[in-house]
Amino acid sequence: MATRAVTVDVAFEERYWYPDDGSILWIAGYQPVDADSGRFLAGDDPSLSDRGLRVASVAGAGAHHADVLDDDAFAPGRRLVLRREPDNPHDPNAISVRDAAGDRQAGWVPRELAAVLAPAIDAGELYSAIALRERRADPRSPRAGLTMLLAAAPAIELRVVPVNRSRSSGGPPGGR
Repeated sequence: MATRAVTVDVAFEERYWYPDDGSILWIAGYQPVDADSGRFLAGDDPSLSDRGLRVASVAGAGAHHADVLDDDAFAPGRRLVLRREPDNPHDPNAISVRDAAGDRQAGWVPRELAAVLAPAIDAGELYSAIALRERRADPRSPRAGLTMLLAAAPAIELRVVPVNRSRSSGGPPGGR
């Protein structure tokens, strides 16, 4: 476990994304990058996982918490709080994702990832999270989803670095 904040190099992007299912999404926020090469890093890139970093969508955000999702507290770059919910009747490993004050819930850590993180958190390991990017139907529509970055550290700091777009993959943000 890290005893100090972990710093992650990122680039800021706003653009439309056209997933294979034929939909159109507006993606805005931060994408992890390799600062030396300018390469955008997919959510499952070994250079992230080797540092204990995980990229995940906030489960249930648009479906169950749309009323708070559009609040500035969940904007890209904002700190998020992870709260264990061992008494959750649907999942004993549940971890809710909340605003920095811990008051408003945006959703949950996805079930598969929560099964891995919950025992570590229960054992006292400190995890932090930050909102990486948002999904919308278009730039003026409400947020429909949120992607977060998690780390076994007391805090995550994003360092925005310049990226030459022609050197990047141009693929979907975070491989999602």
